[in-house]
Amino acid sequence: MLRNHSYFALTLAVAAAPAAAQDAPADTVARLAQVGALLARLGPTLGPDVWPGFRPDTIPVVFVLPGRGSVLLNWAGTPPEGYAPVAGVAGAAWRSEAERGAASTSTVLGGRAAAQVVVDRLVPGELFRVAVHEAFHVYERAAARDGRSFGRAENSFLVTSYPVFDADNEAGVARESRLLAAALRARDAARTQELARQFLAARESRQRKLGPEYAGFESDAELNEGLAEYALWRARGATEGGAVRDTVAARLDSLFADPTRSVRLRSYATGPAIALLLDRLAPGWKDRLMSGTSSLQDVLADVTGYRDAERALREQARREQGGDALARQAQARVAELHRVRRAQVDSVLGRPGLLLVVAIDQLGGVGLCGLDPQNLLQVDRGVLLHTRWVRPCAGGALQAEFTTALVQDDSTLRAVIGKESEVRITVGGEVATVADGERREAVEQLEIASPVVTLRAARADVERDGRVLRVRPKR
Repeated sequence: MLRNHSYFALTLAVAAAPAAAQDAPADTVARLAQVGALLARLGPTLGPDVWPGFRPDTIPVVFVLPGRGSVLLNWAGTPPEGYAPVAGVAGAAWRSEAERGAASTSTVLGGRAAAQVVVDRLVPGELFRVAVHEAFHVYERAAARDGRSFGRAENSFLVTSYPVFDADNEAGVARESRLLAAALRARDAARTQELARQFLAARESRQRKLGPEYAGFESDAELNEGLAEYALWRARGATEGGAVRDTVAARLDSLFADPTRSVRLRSYATGPAIALLLDRLAPGWKDRLMSGTSSLQDVLADVTGYRDAERALREQARREQGGDALARQAQARVAELHRVRRAQVDSVLGRPGLLLVVAIDQLGGVGLCGLDPQNLLQVDRGVLLHTRWVRPCAGGALQAEFTTALVQDDSTLRAVIGKESEVRITVGGEVATVADGERREAVEQLEIASPVVTLRAARADVERDGRVLRVRPKR
């Protein structure tokens, strides 16, 4: 998982040893092995209780001692390259290293996902909670699916431009954190729901002014870091007991206490707070979140009835305006649109003349250095029809301009470029021909020109099959 900053990237309290190879510190490994044992003992029951399908006991954990080395626990089989088994500690391995910039995060070792924890002090209970947090990130990534919100990470680079100096927005965030804290502290369900709805009203009003990009950053950070932190708090409750909701509420009270902390860290407080509210209000909320595209606040809005009036008005409008008939008509129009657009593609590619096919798979796709939006049509998912002009480009590897219809998809550009007598091919500045059935590999400085196209590729394979001239530019 890519993270620019980690709440758990803690400073090592033990003096760093020289970077030279050194033996595994026996006392340290023994203390860390207690964390692995705790994961193995509690994971089978704690994990699914925290989240459906979550099993932290099945996820390897690497504990990093900056400047000294790494201890790998719960690894089944031969340790990954660079790690050696630790005598007397089953499932433990050691790697001597001087990695001073490590952060607590999820990582990959030997092709296997693992949780990584930077060690501050050797307190097994504390390290256990951080390990659960990072193991949850491993689980999130494994469970992520296209079209679902669960497992989606926020765009962390937005911390570079998030409006931290906007006083109105900051006041709104403070108001929301107070409402969330009050909802967590409320002792009856009715008052909890009332405060949760006030929170949603305040947040949605602020986020409309904030804009969809930054609002999405907030929501996605709560899904990503907020839910992992929720797993941490649930782990703390399982091992230490106590009122977790009150502790999380106290963190919300101090959301602005440290101005040196990144704005991204707010999700570590707001995310678990919303999740704990949902635990109280709707025990089945997790399955719902995993199956759709909702954010945490969306699910909270549904379970508290926050959008009931909106839903009722929408249903009334659907009935009164012939919603079922309109839906059937729209489906028929979309089906006809697909048919017409596909027929357009068949028509433009079926014109007489040489058909140029540019395979762009080795370029990883192409950009568009120019297009005519008035004459650009969507044909299907990922398929575009440029009806009169477009300039595809891929740096120095490919530059082209078409003044005729061109079909673009994820792997090819296709256009009829004129009669064969009108097409001029040069390689390295010399006129060249490509006969039917001929293939030329890795030609340099390829240029193709006709009245409707100019194409330059620094290096490409070229082949001819009947009326089809295929070009595969290379990086």
